Amino acid sequence: MKLGIIGAPEAKTLVHAKELGLDFVEFDLNPSEFWGKPMDEITPNLGGIQQAMQETGIEVGAVGRWASHILDENGEVLEAEWSEVRKVIDFGAALGAKHYLCSVAYVPQLSYYKNITAAIKVLNQIVAYAKERNMQCAIVNCMMGGNYIRTPEQWKLVLDEVPGLGIKYDPSHSFVHGGDKGAYIEEGLAWGDRFQYCHIKGVIQNGASSEPEHWKLREILARHPEIADEFKDVFQEGSRWYDNPPAGIDSINWRAFFSILYKYGYDGYLAIEPHSMTWRGEKGEKGVKYTIQYIRDLML
Repeated sequence: MKLGIIGAPEAKTLVHAKELGLDFVEFDLNPSEFWGKPMDEITPNLGGIQQAMQETGIEVGAVGRWASHILDENGEVLEAEWSEVRKVIDFGAALGAKHYLCSVAYVPQLSYYKNITAAIKVLNQIVAYAKERNMQCAIVNCMMGGNYIRTPEQWKLVLDEVPGLGIKYDPSHSFVHGGDKGAYIEEGLAWGDRFQYCHIKGVIQNGASSEPEHWKLREILARHPEIADEFKDVFQEGSRWYDNPPAGIDSINWRAFFSILYKYGYDGYLAIEPHSMTWRGEKGEKGVKYTIQYIRDLML
C-alpha cells in the first residue's frame, strides 16, 4: 500500500508531502461552485507540478472531480461538463496518475430508473476515455453535489454494466446511512473486492446524519449566495454533532477496516483527507502527522 494526502494542485503540495514522509498526492479538481476552479486556470500549474515530482520523488496517485453535474434534465451529456472532465483526466494523465475518481449527480427531473440508465451510459464514456490514457476509474461514495451512486443499492445496478469501474471508498461516508456506528464493515465485507482506491478520514457523529439535508441546502445557497448568512446557524449547529477529526482518534474501527482490505488483497493507494473545520492550522498539521503514524502502523 501507499500512503498519501489530498491537496491543492500546486507544486508546494508535493513538497509538503515529501516533508511528511508520504508517497503520493491526490488532486481533486471540482466545479467552481464546489470549491474548485475552471481547468483552464489549473492547467498552467502542470509544468511546476511535473518539476516538483522530479525533485521530490512524490507521485500523483489520482485526480478526481466531485459534484459532476454531467447530465442535463433529459439525461443527455452536458458538453461543457464533459469537456471539463476530459481536461481533468488529461491533466492527471500528463502527471502519470493511475486513477480518475468520478461522480455523477442525480437529475431530479428524471425517474430513478432513467437516472441509473443515463449514468451507466456516461460512466462507460468516462471509463473509456480514461482507459485510453492508462487510467482506472472509481466512483466515489461521497454524496457531495448530488452524487448518488455511493451505496450497495446503486453498485448492484451500475458496476457490472460499466466494465473497469471500481469504487473509491471512504468509510467516513458510510455514517450518512449507517448512523453513528456507520455501515463500513458490512459494505466492506460485501464490496471490498471492488475497492480500487481509499480515502483516510476520521469521523465522529452523534445520532442520525444531517449531511443529506446540509448538502441540499448548500446547493441552494450556491445558486443564491445572497441568502447564505440567514443559514449560518444551521451549519454551526450541525458541526456540534459531527466532525472529521484525524483518523485514529475518531469513531471508525480502522483496524477492522484494514482487515477487510487485507482480506481482499488491497494493495493500492490510501489518501489522507484533512476535512475538518476544527482541525486547522497548527492543530490540523499535528492531526495529519498523528494519522500518518497511526495508519503506517496498520500497513503491513
